[in-house]
Amino acid sequence: MATSMDLSPRRFADAVVLRPSGRIDHAAAPAFRAALAPHLERCAAGQDGVVLDFAGVDYISSDGLRVLVLAAKQAREQGGTLLVADLSPRVREIFEITRFQQVVDIVPTTAEALARVSPAAAATFAGSAGLRVHFWGTRGSIPVGMPGAVIREKVVTALVAAAGRGIDTPAAARAFIERELDFSVAQTFGGDSACVEILTGREERVICDLGSGARRFGNHLLASRGPSGHTVNVFMSHVHWDHIMGFPFFMPAYLPGNRIRIHGCHPVLEEAFRRQHSAPSFPVDFSRLGATIEFMVLEPEREYDIAGLRVRAKKQLHGGDSYGYRFEMGGKTVIYSTDSEHKRDDPAETEAFVEFFRNADLVIFDAMYSLADAISVKEDWGHSSNIVGVELCQLARARHLCLFHHEPINDDATIARILAETRRLEEITRRGPGLEVSAAYDGLEIAV
Repeated sequence: MATSMDLSPRRFADAVVLRPSGRIDHAAAPAFRAALAPHLERCAAGQDGVVLDFAGVDYISSDGLRVLVLAAKQAREQGGTLLVADLSPRVREIFEITRFQQVVDIVPTTAEALARVSPAAAATFAGSAGLRVHFWGTRGSIPVGMPGAVIREKVVTALVAAAGRGIDTPAAARAFIERELDFSVAQTFGGDSACVEILTGREERVICDLGSGARRFGNHLLASRGPSGHTVNVFMSHVHWDHIMGFPFFMPAYLPGNRIRIHGCHPVLEEAFRRQHSAPSFPVDFSRLGATIEFMVLEPEREYDIAGLRVRAKKQLHGGDSYGYRFEMGGKTVIYSTDSEHKRDDPAETEAFVEFFRNADLVIFDAMYSLADAISVKEDWGHSSNIVGVELCQLARARHLCLFHHEPINDDATIARILAETRRLEEITRRGPGLEVSAAYDGLEIAV
């Protein structure tokens, strides 16, 4: 049973943002109440408005809801403000089923909630918001599903590991899965093709590529923010099919009142999207999309200010060319560099990429092949390796390398092994500050 809860408080002028996570159920409700109490005291004293950021909460029971409604009542009776923001679709549904949205003030986003508390809180939040990166699709070349035989083997491995532990409740089973099993058994790196969201704290959304992961991103956007009024900025690395195939299933594009701005450096950008929607490839013609859709052709190496980000594109070695992007905001830098081959035989080209990656906080890097494959049987196929990713990031003094565009033939265990090997390589070749190494998976979110 939980005895404490970390609400990760962050102060913005005369408001505090609290971010609980996980399940607020019967076991966690007392800890939630205790952690909330001192903030409610300040709220009642008129010192702080309280915003509960529920983005990390995946379930709330009647016990948790009771704590929440009593807290809201206490704040209201004493002239304070308590708001709940950023509900996940599942928790939003729970609020709707229980009618709790009628007794607790729900606001779509934390930024909007702080604006209701005070202009000073909203301005402080806007000036301090960092970047977050959410991965909706991480596979290369083609989406892949998990065969039934693989699922059975995961279940077998988990059952054997759990034998004799007395795990006889759902809560105990979840705890065992989360704490004891390797990621490659407990979860999956996923199967959707490339789609990565950069969250800036602003209303305009920013994503890189429209692979099959764009379907889930679009559904999430509609479920959490409603059907219209969205502006989505898309940055295309290139227009090969695995990077545009999600667009016909990207539901915000079908609904009036939305604006989709597709940015890229290829002159054929618009043609590629329209052709995908035309017969015989797809039954719904591009002309029937209800959103306002704009195609913005960018110049490589030129800086643009888009959706609060400073953006620069760089040409990469790939069939038909691809482009990496450097995104900067508030002193933070994210590099999105997929479908890029690095031969390392041209010092000037290597140095150009080192400069492009220079001091980046996060580099999302095409590590599709082993180094042996990349320089032999798959040379000139337009992809790179984990080894080259480490080398370039170390030279650039980047802080975090995220392996991306996973080979579709690689299962979860193989990707986990590659990640472990890459971390070991970074350790034995390290010079100066260490480089954090992770492997992207569908649903991963990284705070920059």
